[in-house]
Amino acid sequence: MESLRLVVCGRPECRRLFQLCSRCDRGQRYCERRCGVLARAESVRAAGRRYQRTRDGRHAHAERQAAYRGRRQKVTHQTPPAGALEVTVSPAPAQATTQVAAEPSAARPPEYAPPSLPACTSCGRASPFLRHTTLARTRRGPRWRRCPA
Repeated sequence: MESLRLVVCGRPECRRLFQLCSRCDRGQRYCERRCGVLARAESVRAAGRRYQRTRDGRHAHAERQAAYRGRRQKVTHQTPPAGALEVTVSPAPAQATTQVAAEPSAARPPEYAPPSLPACTSCGRASPFLRHTTLARTRRGPRWRRCPA
């Protein structure tokens, strides 16, 4: 029987739980592509901040800013005519909202639903077995075997 690896998304803002079967498990750290892209962008920003704190980073930044100031064209604009920036917005029509009071007899206990098996978020394969480690860590290959003495 195949087992699923239980994974917590590596982005601190997300921390969503997801499962992967051994066929789909490639060591993923993020629940979906969007989380991976956001984590990569944050990593690049952090690397840039670290670089800006170094001597080389400060000098490169100063050179880049000097080149920008040299390219910038100074243009004086006239002020816009009176009333050009005024915007009028008509109010949205009020919609009638009706609220229906809940009847006390309508509140019933929820029907019993049997628990479903956890499934791989990538392919949908279900399994009752969950593990917290990758299979690569639990396998022992010839590298770890002791030589017979």
